[in-house]
Formats: sequence, structure tokens, C-alpha cells
Amino acid sequence: MVDTIVILNAKAGTIHDRDPAEIRAAVERTFTERGHSAEVVLAEGDDFMRAIDDAAKSGPQTVVVGGGDGSVGHAIRKIAGTERTLGVLPLGTMNLFAKSLGMPTDLDAALVALADASPSRIDLSSVNGRLFHSLAGLGFFAEVARGRAQFRGLSLPFGRFIAVARSSFRAFTRAGILQLNLETPQGEREIAAYALLVTNNRLSTGGFDRPRLDEGVIEIHFAEGAEMASRMQAGLDLLSGRWRDNPEINSLAVSHATITSHRSRVWLSVDGELTRMQTPLVFESVPGAISVLAPAPTGQAVEDVA
Repeated sequence: MVDTIVILNAKAGTIHDRDPAEIRAAVERTFTERGHSAEVVLAEGDDFMRAIDDAAKSGPQTVVVGGGDGSVGHAIRKIAGTERTLGVLPLGTMNLFAKSLGMPTDLDAALVALADASPSRIDLSSVNGRLFHSLAGLGFFAEVARGRAQFRGLSLPFGRFIAVARSSFRAFTRAGILQLNLETPQGEREIAAYALLVTNNRLSTGGFDRPRLDEGVIEIHFAEGAEMASRMQAGLDLLSGRWRDNPEINSLAVSHATITSHRSRVWLSVDGELTRMQTPLVFESVPGAISVLAPAPTGQAVEDVA
């Protein structure tokens, strides 16, 4: 009986041009050499999502999902709260969760890392009860997700990365100012922001990776300033890793937060997927919510967080 099921998105660019039989053999060989037995499923579209659903309900102890942040987000919502362990193969565009787990980007190296890894528990976060593994964003970030969905069909070389660049530029020009009330254990404040991002645990000093995934916090980042020059500078600072030094980007780490808007519903990007939610938005850290395979230890928990 197999102890691991590996579910791969057959449309992912990383494996699309490889022979399915070759991929299946590589997965089975890697896990067998390290004392495991693996079943391999290559599927796309609805069949890919159904394979994840079925594995979460009645599959083996370890469920490995190969796809982007959106499909991994679907998997964590199905597997969290069960006794199963999730492994992630980075086959998407951004792969934020896989990067924070320390996964290699090369498929063969990632397979070795997963087959050698031991389970550990990490945090998730939630917004209005919906679990997410990396981030949820309003304003600019929701516009980026909307733009990516429109440009996703590009068939040009490096089309996925072109879609990210084009959608990011369009989002800078389209995102309006959000009038929000932010309530946290640190107090309550009114903010006027064109972008607000909530991350599952703290971001590093540069970029969107997270050094630890077990702090039991969410980190809230919001960018104020109506001028286009300010927005472009904030974008450059994010890309260059200098965003914590930008006075128009504020950050705070807390265990939970409530965000109220005059709008009854708002658009959010949740792990790269565009969704619309009722306000107020209630964000919470969910410590130790899921068991994952990670190549390196995730560290020790932080205590005494507000």
C-alpha cells in the first residue's frame, strides 16, 4: 500500500513539456529509493482539483501537490484539520508558500527534498473563516489578481511572468483609495490606503518570503499616499527589498485584526486567487493548523504576541 500520493498539475509549465511516463518514473524512483511508496496522478483543471479532494478524504498519509499558490491554497483548506501531511512541489509562477518552506525550484531536487523531509506543524491564517497559507490583499493586490486572470492565457514565451508584470503596472493605475477602520490588540485607527496586505507570519526584511512559519501572528502592511509617484516608489521598494524603509508603508504584527469598510463587500486576492467577501474582514492566526513536509526546521514559536 502506498504511503504517499503525488498529484501534479499536468498543465504546469515546469512539467508540461516532459514525457508523463518519465515524470511518473522519476517520482516513483525518488520515493522508493528513500523508503517510501508513491502513487502519481497527473491531471488538469477540475480533474486536478477533484484528485486533491479525494486524497484529502481517503488518500494515504502524505499528499504532495504540484502546482501554484492557488491550487496549494485549495489543498490546505482540504487537508488542514485532518491527520494527513501536505507536501508542495513549486510548479506555479510565484510559489510563495513553497519558497517559505525552503523548497528547491528544480523538480527533481524538490522531489528528493520531500522524500527526505519529516513532518512538522506550521501556522495558517484565516479571513472570515477561509484559511490561507501566504497572503491576502486588498486594493492594489486585488487588482493584480484581476489582471493576472485576464492575462493568464498569454501564449508568449515567459507568458506567466509577462502577465505578472502587466497586471502589476495596470494595478498601480487602477487601484483606488480604501477608507478602512483597522482594529487590532494594539488599538484602532482609520487608514486611507491604496494597498493592504495581510501575511501568514512575518515577511523577511526583503521580498515576500517568511523566515518562520510558526510565530502565531499575522503581519499587516498598508500603503498610504495618493500620488502616482508614491505608488511607483512603493512598488520599486517592494521589488528591491527596501520596503520596510518606506515611510508610506506601515507594518504591524498581531494575533488577529478586524478591518471595516463602508462597502458591504470587497475584493481580495487570497493566495493569488481573486474572491469577494462580506465586510467586516476578520483576520486571525491559526497556530499549528497543518502538518507539512519542509526541508528545514521552521523554528520555535514566539510567545507573548498581542
